Amino acid sequence: MKKILCITALFLSITLVSSAQNWAISDKVMIGHAWTVGNRSEDVKYAFHPSVAFGRSAVYNFSDNVGIGLGTFFSSEGVRFKGDDDDEDAKFEQRMNYIRIPLGAMFTFGDPANNVRPRLGIGGSVGFLVGGKTYLIDENDYLAGAKTTRVMSTKVDAGANASLGFSVRIADGFLINHDVNYYHGLVENEYSGEDIGSFTHRNIGLSMGFSITGDAMKRWKGKMKGMHRN
Repeated sequence: MKKILCITALFLSITLVSSAQNWAISDKVMIGHAWTVGNRSEDVKYAFHPSVAFGRSAVYNFSDNVGIGLGTFFSSEGVRFKGDDDDEDAKFEQRMNYIRIPLGAMFTFGDPANNVRPRLGIGGSVGFLVGGKTYLIDENDYLAGAKTTRVMSTKVDAGANASLGFSVRIADGFLINHDVNYYHGLVENEYSGEDIGSFTHRNIGLSMGFSITGDAMKRWKGKMKGMHRN
């Protein structure tokens, strides 16, 4: 895992100093709801489980309409259950923190001269479990908890990403991006206990971020140098 993260960090660092017109850096923050499929018993129901993700991607734009990006993100996911109507005080929460490496394509539609353009993203993501807490509160307020990394035997997750939104051009080479993002896990995550069922991840959220091209960064650096000289 360390080798993968180092390679990704090196890849992103190279793009930071790249002045090629086709390269861009994209930062994003997402807030939403996460849940799991496969480990919910009949006597509990889902509760809102806040999720958050943030990180950076390096994007190579093949044209004004198509680009492909590779990134590194911190993502906090998991699930929260609560008891049924007869047992509302019982709660189960599993917070799962991942370092995710998404790879995907972004399709931006419309005339590049337009200030607002719709966009669609598709791709995949590999996540490495790095932290979180898992705990249970029963009807007697008894609390039992453990580190999620100890509870889970599956430490690597993978799945498909999709996003739909629009970009707003603030200046040449600088865009503000707004998207609805959905993640569909494809790996069966298993607990360390043999009698506990497995599950797959799901999450959906709203994100906001920005993209800046290599040329835009070069122009900005040139203006800053000019200001210092004056």
